[in-house]
Amino acid sequence: MLLIILFTRKLILFFLFVSVSATAADTLTMVLGGDVLFDRGVRSVVESQGYDYVFGDISATLRRADAAIVNLECPLTMRSRRVYKKYIFRADTVAAAAMHKAGITHAAMANNHSMDQGLQGLIDTHECLLQNGITSLGYATDSDSLMVPAIIRNGGVEVAVFNAVTIPIENWFASPGPHKPAVCYTSADTLAAAVRRYHNAHPTVPVVVFIHWGKEFSDSPTLQQRIDAAVLARAGATAIVGQHPHVVQTQTMLGRVPVWYSIGNFVFDQKSRKCNEAQLVVLRFTAEGMIGHDTLPISIVNCRPTVSLSSQRPR
Repeated sequence: MLLIILFTRKLILFFLFVSVSATAADTLTMVLGGDVLFDRGVRSVVESQGYDYVFGDISATLRRADAAIVNLECPLTMRSRRVYKKYIFRADTVAAAAMHKAGITHAAMANNHSMDQGLQGLIDTHECLLQNGITSLGYATDSDSLMVPAIIRNGGVEVAVFNAVTIPIENWFASPGPHKPAVCYTSADTLAAAVRRYHNAHPTVPVVVFIHWGKEFSDSPTLQQRIDAAVLARAGATAIVGQHPHVVQTQTMLGRVPVWYSIGNFVFDQKSRKCNEAQLVVLRFTAEGMIGHDTLPISIVNCRPTVSLSSQRPR
């Protein structure tokens, strides 16, 4: 029985990552995961079991992709310079090396916790990610760069990725200034305007929007999420992937644009069942555009994400 389960798991991953219409040489495969926290309960697990334990069941899936993107839900810094807010996180900078080893290539920083250790903590996070070969998303040192997407390439295929947070950020002035970097904290309308400008200038380049929005622990997207998704789809987004609610929300199609309102957690310590049932989104591209998308259910046990065979695969 164990051999059958392992074989089935490998078969699922094989078909998720291989397109019959294109070879690996002319495709770009991207996976997107939800919230990653290395503090609180995850810190305890890492101290007792190590980072290899946390990523041990999912790293092969991440490394199989050309780009693996997660939402980094805590600053990585050895300095403690807290801002005044309810929930404050911090993780050691060694976590960046563990992320890279696990196959993570891009870390989204546009969320409501990247600033938990103040401006210096934000800068430390970006720098230690960079030093470990991970690209920061949604981070900039000047206002002109905040609405510029990251370009991910594989051979002749390229994809633009926008990362932004639209929910309120406690006790933080989000706009960049001299010697003051920031995360992309904006409205969906302003983000959509940036997507439209980029799409009009580069009509053949697919645009992925990775967005921090919605209401925590709500199984359904808010009306505002639905409105914002429609605005982003009309502006030229090819796919929209949301995080922040810590639970899985509806997946839908807006015309030809797939929308995952929330894919839930990825590496996290919350205890409730619905916070530990999450998703990885798999997107596949060629020079002609997006050729496929899939949803890979995952289960989180003891802060450790694992490919889930028992979860019902969403449409």
